Amino acid sequence: MNYIETDRLILRNWQQKDLPLFQQMNADAEVRRYFPDRLSYKRSEIIFQQMQRDIAENNIGLFAVELKATETFIGFIGMHLLEKNKWFSLAEMPFYEIGWRLRKEAWGNGYATEGAEAVLSYGRERIDGPIYSLTSVRNLPSIRVMQKIGLAEYRTFNHPMIPSGHPLEKHVLYKDQNDTDQ
Repeated sequence: MNYIETDRLILRNWQQKDLPLFQQMNADAEVRRYFPDRLSYKRSEIIFQQMQRDIAENNIGLFAVELKATETFIGFIGMHLLEKNKWFSLAEMPFYEIGWRLRKEAWGNGYATEGAEAVLSYGRERIDGPIYSLTSVRNLPSIRVMQKIGLAEYRTFNHPMIPSGHPLEKHVLYKDQNDTDQ
């Protein structure tokens, strides 16, 4: 099912044909350079199944993205609920996190910004609560997307799931400016 369409993109639920490309994307060291590790094919499959369930149950989630012109899978853009757990807890939780990950072949075309703007609008209409985005302070491409879609820097923090002293430990949290609880 298609959930969001932009001029160039279709954001939809995941299809089985997406899985091999999703697995390849998550195993790519360059795509995962702002994460502490790459994902195994098995771990990607588990995440893939969870994303399918989340969208089917909630009509919101991390949507598969394809180019309209070619019907080519290029990654995901969407939002999902982050709740405190024994591994990861922020004072702001629970909140919806907007995020994206694209295959290298899709980089540099404005797809992340185009899709994230549409997801942000879609999410604002459907969820009650704050919307944030987070990434390593080193991830300047994602930070630029956050800024372009109108999120504002909220605070920095040391990610509790990344070892102390690791180059990716320091993260930044951006918040939707349209949130009334600011």
